[in-house]
Amino acid sequence: MISYRIVTEEDAEAYLEFFRKVVSETDNLACSPEDAEKMTVEDERDFIKAAAASGSVSVAAFDKDTILGSCDIRISARKRLRHRGEMGIAVRRECWGSEVAGRILSLALAEARKRGVRKIDLTVRSDNERAKAFYKKNGFGYAGSDRMLFCIDGEYADGERYELILS
Repeated sequence: MISYRIVTEEDAEAYLEFFRKVVSETDNLACSPEDAEKMTVEDERDFIKAAAASGSVSVAAFDKDTILGSCDIRISARKRLRHRGEMGIAVRRECWGSEVAGRILSLALAEARKRGVRKIDLTVRSDNERAKAFYKKNGFGYAGSDRMLFCIDGEYADGERYELILS
């Protein structure tokens, strides 16, 4: 049975395993597998702790101790920007097309709303049609382009920015 909850420091080992897995399954994430392999459980614990201290949101789907997906909304510490969040979402390939992404997105948005966030921004690769359809289905609108978003093996991939205004 899948459970959904806020990520805590105690999840650092499971989160690092999840992160290394998802970055190895797709080129649609900013981190490379090589970068992820350099990370330690302590690095992940520090990242989770700092995000929580800033008021940021991190929701994950768990199957026992295994993380299936996560949705992170990073909130700025700057007073004039605290109404905005920068979102990232990742799901294990085996869960693509399931309800996992929709559930973690919904929970993360609700939690961000409670924390005073009124606008969510994200960037997606221009050629990631599945993700763009998911974002549009969930109310995000196109907000602009981001040329040369990633450089993977010497090839550049453009991006697109999307935004969602929370009511």
